[in-house]
Amino acid sequence: MKLNIKNMPLFNKILLFSFMITTLVVVSTIGSSFYLQAKQMESHMKDRVEGVAGLWSSTLSPADIKVAAEMKNNANPASKRLVKLLTMVNNNNASFLGAFLVLPDIYPNNKVYILAASDIYKEYSFESLMYYDAGNEFMDAFRKAKEGKTITSTGIFKDQYGSWISSFAPIMDDKGNVVAILGIDAKAAIIRNNQTEILKILLIELAAIIFLVFITLNWGLKRVLKPVNDLFYGIKEISTGNFNVRLPVQDQSELSLLSDRFNEMAAQLSQLFERVSAASKQLGQSSMNESDSLLLEEAINTMEDIFERTKLQQELQRAEKMNAIGQLAASVAHEIRNPMTVVKGFLQIFLAKDMSDEEHMFLKLMIEELNRAETIINDYLSLAKPDVDKLEVIDSRDMAEKVMDLMTSYAMMSKNISLRTEIKEDMKIRGNKNELKQVLINILKNGIEAMKNGGKLSLTLEKKGSYGVFIIQDTGIGMSEDELSRLGTAFYSLKERGTGMGLMVCYQIVERMKGHIKVCSKKGEGTTFEIMVPLLIEGSE
Repeated sequence: MKLNIKNMPLFNKILLFSFMITTLVVVSTIGSSFYLQAKQMESHMKDRVEGVAGLWSSTLSPADIKVAAEMKNNANPASKRLVKLLTMVNNNNASFLGAFLVLPDIYPNNKVYILAASDIYKEYSFESLMYYDAGNEFMDAFRKAKEGKTITSTGIFKDQYGSWISSFAPIMDDKGNVVAILGIDAKAAIIRNNQTEILKILLIELAAIIFLVFITLNWGLKRVLKPVNDLFYGIKEISTGNFNVRLPVQDQSELSLLSDRFNEMAAQLSQLFERVSAASKQLGQSSMNESDSLLLEEAINTMEDIFERTKLQQELQRAEKMNAIGQLAASVAHEIRNPMTVVKGFLQIFLAKDMSDEEHMFLKLMIEELNRAETIINDYLSLAKPDVDKLEVIDSRDMAEKVMDLMTSYAMMSKNISLRTEIKEDMKIRGNKNELKQVLINILKNGIEAMKNGGKLSLTLEKKGSYGVFIIQDTGIGMSEDELSRLGTAFYSLKERGTGMGLMVCYQIVERMKGHIKVCSKKGEGTTFEIMVPLLIEGSE
């Protein structure tokens, strides 16, 4: 049963549970109504017999009762008068009422003596001048009437003659002694019959209500859940490649708004896969041209293929650019470096001669600019002639401490820059010692230059997986996402007089050592570089 419910359609589930809840509420309401009505009928019947008992108890003569009790003979005039009055109770009130007169004495085994009884009891063989085996409920009410000298009644009880509700009214003489007790019976079968009729009517009403509830729920849920069914249909169509499907929007309810959002999504998917189809044609995938629509899985696979091809093309373009830069670097180095060396030498000779302070300042500026040009040429040469074979074991702690010692004097030239070194783990790494030192100095120098108004620069050494990581963090100007995406490309620099070659060389050096560089930055808050270099594998020295 549980498995069947789980596999049911959504509409059937909601209809089933809604119908069950509604039926439970209706049945509970009708059941409560029936119970209260049955109790009300029983209470009304008790009130009725108590009223009759109180009314007729005053019509019976205590003197006739005493005479009838002494004679115990139905032919006695007093007994006849009592029977006549008791029969009138039935004739003047209701056919389901009966009356009898009981002496106050209680005999063993809960027996009482019936002094006189209405003629209505003859069909039950319940007659005057007989002993009656009373039940517990009868006797409880009888004793209360006798001892309390007040009218009492029973609930519904059964005896050998049927089901009854009885009321007892004491009859007292002039001295206040109870000489007899008047009993008024009502046939409880009347209540049962009425309850049966009422129950039939309620069951018919229940069936009608449940039927109407089912019809109403079925109609209402179909209207309410139509947008959901439309949405299922739309998802099915999109999964088969029909991106032109559109759902009807009938009102401004939440479900209809969901259909509207679905239409917007379908329109965007349609545009997206049109572009995918066009891109696939450019890549020469004939399978994309053979069908008018794409399966969703096929389209996703095509997109992944396009991404891979695009990535490969970017790598090829980058490799071609690096090759061009390398060739340019080789030619520039040979054609420019030698003349620059000659010029720099003569300038240094002139600097040693006696000249004015202004002339000395001009010569120093020229030498500084030549040094800067030489640095740029050396960066080009690093690209053109990488030292790929000079891999060695590097003590990471020693490397970090020496680099930070070198940068201390440079940081002191700037304002309010504090340096901090944290060695979390001491480890051995494998790479080119001089080139790695160049990378760290270059990035640390960039961090210092990014903090024009002072700040904090830290170098942290730790281990991550199979890499030793140098984490350089500054509190400088930071970079935007666009600037980060272009970082490390040729001729792109954030400095006024930068060429962009420094970081590009850093990236190339770390990649040659089978490592990589991660950069995280936020504009106005600072930048963090993670230089990840492979750890030395034991036994590989």
